[in-house]
Amino acid sequence: MLSIRRLRADERGFALVIALAVTVVFSMTVITVIEAATSNTHSSDMSKNRVSAYSLAEAGIANANAILAAKNPYDSHLLHPQGTYAQADCANPPANPTGAALLGDTCSSMVFTMDGGTATVWGWLNTSTANWTITSTGQVTRNAFATQPATKTLTVVVHIRARASQQNVTAAWNYVFVKDTTSNICNITVDQTTALSSSLYTEGNLCFKNSASISETNPADPVLLEVRGKLVWLSGAPKGVGQASPLQQVTSAKIGGGCTSGAVTNTAHVCTPPASGSDYFYVKSGGYSQTAEAIASPSLASTDWDNYYQTSTISRVSPCAAGGLASTNFDNDTTRNTSLTTDFNLTPGTSYTCQTKNANGFVIGELDWDATNHILNVRGTVFIDGNVTINGLVKYRGVNKYGSHPSGSDGADGLGGMMVMYVSGTVSLSNSGVFCGWNTNNDTAAYTGSGCDFSAWTPATSMFMFIAKGGVTLNQSSFFQGAIFSEGNVSLGQSAQTEGPIITNTLTLGQSVQMKPLPGLADLPLGAPGNPNTSGYPEQPSYTSG
Repeated sequence: MLSIRRLRADERGFALVIALAVTVVFSMTVITVIEAATSNTHSSDMSKNRVSAYSLAEAGIANANAILAAKNPYDSHLLHPQGTYAQADCANPPANPTGAALLGDTCSSMVFTMDGGTATVWGWLNTSTANWTITSTGQVTRNAFATQPATKTLTVVVHIRARASQQNVTAAWNYVFVKDTTSNICNITVDQTTALSSSLYTEGNLCFKNSASISETNPADPVLLEVRGKLVWLSGAPKGVGQASPLQQVTSAKIGGGCTSGAVTNTAHVCTPPASGSDYFYVKSGGYSQTAEAIASPSLASTDWDNYYQTSTISRVSPCAAGGLASTNFDNDTTRNTSLTTDFNLTPGTSYTCQTKNANGFVIGELDWDATNHILNVRGTVFIDGNVTINGLVKYRGVNKYGSHPSGSDGADGLGGMMVMYVSGTVSLSNSGVFCGWNTNNDTAAYTGSGCDFSAWTPATSMFMFIAKGGVTLNQSSFFQGAIFSEGNVSLGQSAQTEGPIITNTLTLGQSVQMKPLPGLADLPLGAPGNPNTSGYPEQPSYTSG
């Protein structure tokens, strides 16, 4: 019995050992479970933060896209380029375009503070491709376990598709603008019953002959007259500036060289209307100035012509899609040399089509002629390395980025008809030719049935612009709505009627010409000389890393 009691005593010690072992094992299990749970929580938190960092980086790209859409996406300073792309004047970049809000200091990356973290963003513009490369780094600020904040960097490329119309920042496009400065001649002669009611600027002398005049027929379309030389009445011309009865005064007349009569070489005097003076000069109170400040005019150097030859959306270099006009219609070689031997007939007796697209599949160039309905569908810029002729009736309108003109179009995105046609030779509109724009208020042609409807055209949203190196002729009894830029002469035949800005070296006006009033233009078609691109659509970002 004694032995049995001793064995039982020994068993009581063994139970303690077992209890201790169980306790240790249980403790280790608890610790393992806690560590596993902690590790899982840590891993889950890091994973969630990485996702959050990615979302923050994407939000930064979205913010950059919004800036590109709201401001001038062609301003290289806009997204604060860094490193080798940093701009030398980043501390204080100039307004772009002139008059726009200043960007301020762009030397540092943009930092956007958002829920849960920040996005640090910068980008650089490839001016030759209109592509922005944007880098955005998202960083999470709430990291419960991580010693380093979670970050994610994304890089995307965003192409800027230029809007069909661009903000007009060139004052000269609001005038009939004549550059000729030949001394001691009439640089512009307004003869017979020619009636001008458009704003007019000349670097030289303006002469009135017979019953010609310039007047303001509608107060809503103010006439601004600026003559840097003299205002001259030839051979006792009975009219001139404004109208006596019924009274029609021009809003502004700046005459730098004064008024005279008989000949340009005669001594000039301060322009003085009746009753105190003898000049036929009717100007609104406060509108007359003896100082005529120079207005800068667009000009095209040879390199500019070469650039448009290479970059126009339709040309020999940028040919039409399959089924469209042959590239040889635009040039018979691949050099800008006015070598096209056959005139480009814009309005032949048969229909034609031409369409070009960018890398993302959007239409950037359209030139389609419907010979049956006399409708010219347009978009973008065209280069013709020769002469252009226009015959009969033309009604031009625009298409959207898909190449269509939806019913009820209001002129947005160039649907009124925005195009610039560069012509290395001459442009000629035939006798009694009719070239009319679009009325985007009711989506119809600005056409009366026999000529252009000058009360219906909406030039701010519908503008076909001819840029002719050799000159432009609008022949007898023709109607024209659009814009003209010529390095040569613009000639308006007898009884021709026009509406739209003209910038030319010299201007020849036939008898009974009428130049209709033109409201100030807020926008011009893409590619207008002297007017920089300042407005575009950021297309879908293309991810290059991240």
